[in-house]
Amino acid sequence: MSTPLSRTPFGSMSLYPICIAESLKAISRRSSRWQVLEAFLLSSEGRAERVYEGTSGLVILMAIPGQPGTGAFYIYDEIRRAFSMVNFADQDTFHSSMFDYVVQFYDLGRFIELPKLTLVSKSVSRDVERGSGIVEKGNKVNSNSNHRSDRRRSNRYRGQRVPQAVVNAAGLNHMGLVTA
Repeated sequence: MSTPLSRTPFGSMSLYPICIAESLKAISRRSSRWQVLEAFLLSSEGRAERVYEGTSGLVILMAIPGQPGTGAFYIYDEIRRAFSMVNFADQDTFHSSMFDYVVQFYDLGRFIELPKLTLVSKSVSRDVERGSGIVEKGNKVNSNSNHRSDRRRSNRYRGQRVPQAVVNAAGLNHMGLVTA
């Protein structure tokens, strides 16, 4: 199954799944990306001419040892733990000097970079910002809450948070804990 992605100087690009990491010899779920790459290279008898490391995988230019200009691009997706071959419609082999150009032009890094997370501020009720009331489920503000279950919930965390046996064993003053 191929996925056509774009039209560029080397033709349209497609990714073909090849294998998963666990199918390689001596690889388990705990194996590092470098152990997986080594096992992949040993199974294919190729040599990694160039490697681009991303946050969630590798872009590899693998070639036949001793034969420059025989390189092919592979992507290792560390999240799926799978290798894919990058196929270009108009060119089959690449020289290692073309690595940077191809990686940048085709933006191969997008396949091995996790998206950056951004923090979004949570909206807060105006009454809570002013400090009046108690926030309950559903962000409702209730300053006259005197229901029995509310009292139990608010009293739950009063008192010592460290078990008394730990405090007693620590002595009168240990790591900022003071016993009465």
